Amino acid sequence: MMAALSLSAISLVAQGHEHIHVYRNDKGFNTYKASQVTNIAFENQLMMVTTDAGRAVYPMSTVDSCVVRTTALPEIHVRLVDYPDWTELQGAKDDVRKAILYMDGNGMYDDLEEQEVEFRGRGNSTWNMDKKPYRFKMAKKKSVCGLPKAKTFALLANNIDCTLMRNAIALWLARYFGMPYTNHTVPVKVYLNGIDKGQYVMTEKIGIGGGSVDIDETTGMLFELDTNYDEAYKFRYTWSGKNIPVMVKDPDLDELAADPEVTNITDAAEYLARWQADFTKMANAVTTRKASQSLADVLDIESAVNYFLVNCLCGNHEVHHPKSVYMHKKSLADGELYHMGPVWDFDWAFTFDGKEGAPANTPLIETDGKANGYSFFKLILANQEFRALFKAKFEAFVKDGYPELKAFIAEYANLIEPSAKENGLLWPSRRDSASKYRVVGSFDFRTNLATLEKWIDQRIDYMKSDANYGLYR
Repeated sequence: MMAALSLSAISLVAQGHEHIHVYRNDKGFNTYKASQVTNIAFENQLMMVTTDAGRAVYPMSTVDSCVVRTTALPEIHVRLVDYPDWTELQGAKDDVRKAILYMDGNGMYDDLEEQEVEFRGRGNSTWNMDKKPYRFKMAKKKSVCGLPKAKTFALLANNIDCTLMRNAIALWLARYFGMPYTNHTVPVKVYLNGIDKGQYVMTEKIGIGGGSVDIDETTGMLFELDTNYDEAYKFRYTWSGKNIPVMVKDPDLDELAADPEVTNITDAAEYLARWQADFTKMANAVTTRKASQSLADVLDIESAVNYFLVNCLCGNHEVHHPKSVYMHKKSLADGELYHMGPVWDFDWAFTFDGKEGAPANTPLIETDGKANGYSFFKLILANQEFRALFKAKFEAFVKDGYPELKAFIAEYANLIEPSAKENGLLWPSRRDSASKYRVVGSFDFRTNLATLEKWIDQRIDYMKSDANYGLYR
């Protein structure tokens, strides 16, 4: 006996961007735009979905449920002008390719009309993974998916994140603690030359400007402390036989020096030397003062507390190398302080430490990396003024903020679950062929999420019970 269902029979109006998601128990998953589905029928223990493109047939024993959603994630489509046959970006991550880009907002955001963009890779270790991260630059500043107007946006691949939620959770925490210039996260699907590359997160490119660190680039500075040490302008702060690498992330000093009438900067190297002396003054205070002495005349203590609260709650151990650690200052004027942040890069965090299964009771920093981030930052973490404020803010978060975080996780999970399962089919559990990391796929999304939520519970319990709040050993 055959039963046929029209779209109206399942209370679905085929307009807008409604989608039908078919959840299956045979490691399969299917999504259909409702506007393209003409019939759903059942016969002889088979489910048949007819669309404009043809008919798909599934054994009923493999179908767990069908879910109708009124929205789906935005879809970013990129076509490489000169390399239409490429299945992936080739060459160096900095190689810029001319591309045509458009976005279907899928009922969540306004569409983005077809336009020419510069398209390239991004990231450090993540660029050397199977699922590549990207960046695109438009000709004019635009607001995309509600993000602040900018020319350039990043597409994070979340290759080693089996929940596709780690960065979103960390950046939610940063906003909860009131950290300025915190990136936003918009989950999207990305297609390159017509090939589905899976679920990504679109976010702002970190730098000086209205879309990120909103300070004056002619007077301010954004430093990145990172052992990659690969920016054009950089120096090392040294003390007691140790050193930390300091790089100019933004502004572009060559561009500033090329326009001295506006910037009052005539020599990029001389300008960097002034900033190096200023950074050294702040760092010397950190490395020479006793824990009982204040650092508040050189460092915004609350920004440091917020920065390490987020990283400690997430178990992001990048600090001890250091890697992807940002500090900024508005100007060299008297009275201006260094501020820590924005926070960044939480792929390698939470349950992942080279592979899934990282314990929740590991101190944030416990060993020196290549450039002694542990030795430097431990001096800040042990400062009595810092510890007092950290304790107060952490206890307030456990009481009031953690319930809000749980609600956010539930909402975000519901939003991305269909796309996470699709992503898991494209990028299944494997040893990543490029990086050699053991990667767990996102198909078993709810199981992975339950593991993450349990880890966060355990992390908070550990921080509550540890004499140093899980910051250092």
